[in-house]
Amino acid sequence: MQERINDYWTERADEFSGLRMHDFEGGLRQIYTKIIQEHMPASRPLKVLDLGTGAGFFAFIMRDLDCEVTGIDYSHAMLMNAESNARNLGYTGITFRQMDAQQLDFPDASFNFIITRNVTWTLPDPQKAYSEMYRVLAPGGTLLNFDANYGQAFKQADERGEKPSHPTQTQQQLRERNAIAKSLYICKKKRPQWDVEVLLSLGMKQIVLDLDIEKRIYDEKNKLIDYSTVWTSSTSPLFMVCARK
Repeated sequence: MQERINDYWTERADEFSGLRMHDFEGGLRQIYTKIIQEHMPASRPLKVLDLGTGAGFFAFIMRDLDCEVTGIDYSHAMLMNAESNARNLGYTGITFRQMDAQQLDFPDASFNFIITRNVTWTLPDPQKAYSEMYRVLAPGGTLLNFDANYGQAFKQADERGEKPSHPTQTQQQLRERNAIAKSLYICKKKRPQWDVEVLLSLGMKQIVLDLDIEKRIYDEKNKLIDYSTVWTSSTSPLFMVCARK
């Protein structure tokens, strides 16, 4: 299943990079920077892991905040785009590595801050990924996860016979995405309640939820062109989970 998921995201790499760089060059960069600053640990310098870096969106923001940044992604094609985007934007000092979020190749307590967006919903074993994040996070460090239960929305819409649509994806890609989502156990969970339960069981503390974060991020000028516009009657709003170790 992991390779099937990788094939899907690899096929989307160039299109996905275009979406994320559009976000970065627009107002979303400033909005996310402000949110991140509200939750970053006070200690400096910060060692940051951008988990599921994709096109490098968060890696670039964290570098702007004078952090030591490592971005990982399972897809080699995504990483190639991230490295290309870094060169084009003039970013240096960011380490990009190909890696499985469910099996991180880092020593314990390697990072003070872990940030991730729209990743946990795509994983065969998100609980293992959370366990790995906890392991590599230093005591007092912070995990910031932006995600939504997209898979559940896709599944429900499929069951109603709704035809999927997306401004930059083909019908074949959408059908494959939906088929993958149906096979992942996380799409059957009630989120972010499930996420909170897992994080607490690992030992995380001071968990903060923001169920309305999408309203803060996406206004009329910064419409979400990614997942939540895919369905006319089934949407899954973005949420934010912030947890401290």
